[in-house]
Amino acid sequence: MIVRRLRPDENGKLDAIQSLAFSSSYDMEESDGGGLEDEVYGAFLDDGETLIATIFTPEYDSFYYGKSYKSVGIGGVATLPEYRRMGAIRAIFGEIFRLAPERGWATSFLYPFSYNYYRQYGYERVMKRMRIKVPAYVLEKFPRNTSAKMYIKDGPVKKEEMLAVYNAYAERYDCMFRRSNAWAYSAKPHKSQKLTYVWYDGETPAALATFRCEDGVMNVSELCYTSPDALRGILGFLRMFEGQVSEFKFRELPTDSELELMLGEYVDTEYSLESGAMGRVLLPQMLLENTVYPDEFGHFRLQIDDPLAYNRGVYAVEYVRGEAQVMRLPFDSPYDLSLGVPALSRILLGGERFDARRASYMDGVKLSGTADDFFRAFGGGRPNNLLEKF
Repeated sequence: MIVRRLRPDENGKLDAIQSLAFSSSYDMEESDGGGLEDEVYGAFLDDGETLIATIFTPEYDSFYYGKSYKSVGIGGVATLPEYRRMGAIRAIFGEIFRLAPERGWATSFLYPFSYNYYRQYGYERVMKRMRIKVPAYVLEKFPRNTSAKMYIKDGPVKKEEMLAVYNAYAERYDCMFRRSNAWAYSAKPHKSQKLTYVWYDGETPAALATFRCEDGVMNVSELCYTSPDALRGILGFLRMFEGQVSEFKFRELPTDSELELMLGEYVDTEYSLESGAMGRVLLPQMLLENTVYPDEFGHFRLQIDDPLAYNRGVYAVEYVRGEAQVMRLPFDSPYDLSLGVPALSRILLGGERFDARRASYMDGVKLSGTADDFFRAFGGGRPNNLLEKF
């Protein structure tokens, strides 16, 4: 078996596998044979040309403690049925993990068909999504306004304005991706019926909402804002659709969304939680060195039990005044806390509160000391979010 990146002329091979794996229509004779632009890795038979499995690997900048680091997305995981259970996907993951130090991929994210399946590669669920459904009257506390403009090709809203709002919002959340283009927003809203409005505080873009109106319901898929007044403002603008909709559904919200605080109404309001993306720490030393630590002095020894040899070891960390010194020691060195990679990924990226007692309920967690200083640094439950799908 040979694992390599697909060439631009192998788009047809990729489409054929994706069609079978995801039950999507594809006519090889009618394919235009366009070149492959995405970065995709595949497993081939020993002839190097017969493609049997694929994984898309889009690269992103992902926020962590307000800084952005390279992250690799995992998508389009597919194998031809006649070659399944031969280790092809495992081989491709091996190549992706081999490339991580070279490419500087500190983290990786994916949306699973099975959480148990991807734990074998070190991934763990790090994202929970909240949804809020409210009748239109709940928004009556927000004064109507017309301070928003619709994004449309050659319209008044500039792409840079949307990106400024989105990235200012994204910086507040671990895991969120920085955006450098407007691919997520439809420039032809009348055709797509996917509308994006930017709300302005005077001349300054301060909030945005992306939504569809269907069967009397406004489904809001993105809600980004830079201040409480900006959130109030965009909510007041959404009321201008009250003649078309009687219900608002806010989707893809972080579990600590300020929208819940601002709505403040729980009668006739529905809240729901669902599991979202899985994440994996690929370069733990990079994250340990760049975490914003407590001001007071602390130290701990963290054993990371990772199949990847370049991560496996004990990390001796001393921190004070927000910064840390990190030294990697042999794996058999004494430690305060040992974490398997799924547990490590959930604690560092998962936006949940942990102490030693709660962490001990997860697989792959072993305590040798108190590890109080570790949980003082990482147990606070920093908020996370992720809006991209891949």
